[in-house]
Amino acid sequence: MEHDTKPSVEMVESKKGDVSLAINQHDATSLTLLQSLKQNYKSVIFSILMATGPMAFGFDIIIVGVVTAFPAFLQRFGELQDGMPILPSIWLSLWNASMQIGFMIGSVIVGWVADRFGRKISMMTGSIITAAGIAVVYTCDLSDSMGHRRGTFLAGKIVIGMGLSMMATTCMTYNSEIVPVKLRGFALSLFQFQLVFGQLIAAVVAGSQIPDGFQRMSYRICFATQWALAGTAFISALIVPESPAWLLRKNDEAGARKSFGWLYKPFQVEAAMVALQSTLEHERQEQADTADVTWSECFMGPNFRRMRIIIFASIVQQFHGTSFVANGTYFMIIAGLSPENSIMVLEIASGLSLGAIMISWFLVDYLGRRRTIMGCTALLAATWLSVGIAGFFSTQAALWYMGVMINLVMVFFNIGAGPVIPIIASETSSVRLRAKANAVGFICNSFMSWVFNFCVPYIFNSDEGNLGGKTGLIFAALSVIAWAVFWFDLPEMKNRTYLELDEMFENKVKTRQFRKYQCQGSI
Repeated sequence: MEHDTKPSVEMVESKKGDVSLAINQHDATSLTLLQSLKQNYKSVIFSILMATGPMAFGFDIIIVGVVTAFPAFLQRFGELQDGMPILPSIWLSLWNASMQIGFMIGSVIVGWVADRFGRKISMMTGSIITAAGIAVVYTCDLSDSMGHRRGTFLAGKIVIGMGLSMMATTCMTYNSEIVPVKLRGFALSLFQFQLVFGQLIAAVVAGSQIPDGFQRMSYRICFATQWALAGTAFISALIVPESPAWLLRKNDEAGARKSFGWLYKPFQVEAAMVALQSTLEHERQEQADTADVTWSECFMGPNFRRMRIIIFASIVQQFHGTSFVANGTYFMIIAGLSPENSIMVLEIASGLSLGAIMISWFLVDYLGRRRTIMGCTALLAATWLSVGIAGFFSTQAALWYMGVMINLVMVFFNIGAGPVIPIIASETSSVRLRAKANAVGFICNSFMSWVFNFCVPYIFNSDEGNLGGKTGLIFAALSVIAWAVFWFDLPEMKNRTYLELDEMFENKVKTRQFRKYQCQGSI
């Protein structure tokens, strides 16, 4: 009889939690975005603080593509071709791809660290590893051996990639766990906003060093700036409260309630606790035969479909051409555009991208994830097609057009795909598997980024494929493929609670029926 009674009690308690959750989430989603921001300003502030990790990531993405075109860097790390200093494609490819190797290693580590020690420790560990890698990169030019200099720079980039991966993954996991459903898209898009802000900082810092481009300190100052960003991420992790979801999974109910007290207003705390407890209890019941979270769970049952969506969302930015954009400044300088003009275009594009992301906060809230990213992908396909066509011409006008449009890809990407990708990658997984699912996504992202960052320089660089601007045709085709995958496989998850998403994936709701599907808890 005890065996029969206990599940009944649990079902009643779960139902109570479901009802409270439905009421709470209904109230949350009935508010406008601005009203939700005002009501939940504390959790928004902590989300912004935790997003300082991606800022360091964004800085690193741009700085290699810019600094590698500095005369002093070319003198210490490059070689002459037809009287002009260039970086051999093999080393440019290895440096671009090395960070992704570090990302894959860091993504494996972060799932275990974040689940065992918490999100705060995970962020702090990532910042320390990043700082150590920066030290290696900063001192790599002290050697008299060209091979040693290049190899040490490569090793430093791998270590930096490990740290950045831990910070980026932790940011996505943490921000997805601390805000109400209405602000989930905003909080997760902070990842992309801070990433682009880091790119803008990199462009400004690099631009300030152009007059001293023949001095070794010009590129060393650019590298040293990363220490400040890693330090900011460490301090932010000290300030923010621990994730209530992690604390509750560790059966620390008092700690979770205290954490919610930091994140929400007093009248919201109990409702938030009930909502989170209901979601976690539901997922525990679904995985009752498993004691601990395992990697294999990510690929079992309904989780396999969710993992498939996460993986494609994690790699699709390479289909959008971000690896070519990251090398855009180097490409334009080598192609003949002056360093000053190349940096100026990059700075303008980075500034416009910040505005584009802010527009996306309202666009995603109005159109949803699916339509926003599909529209953006179509726009990117058309843009890359125009760049590819311009690549057949060698006039100054064509060069300027390619330079502007390659950087506008960054703007178009950030008005739709950029902010939506981390939202999809984070909200698709179950709460129970979030840390490991995000880690799997980052591993796939890192692998695909490694492939593209290694291959793209071979495609466009003058000492190998020499396609130049015609490389845009490749990314136009890949963007069309991405659009087709989204059409068939990406459901709309706007304004859905994690409990509702669990129900829809478990019931195998078809992709294009997600938007209008009515969950049992809301009937």
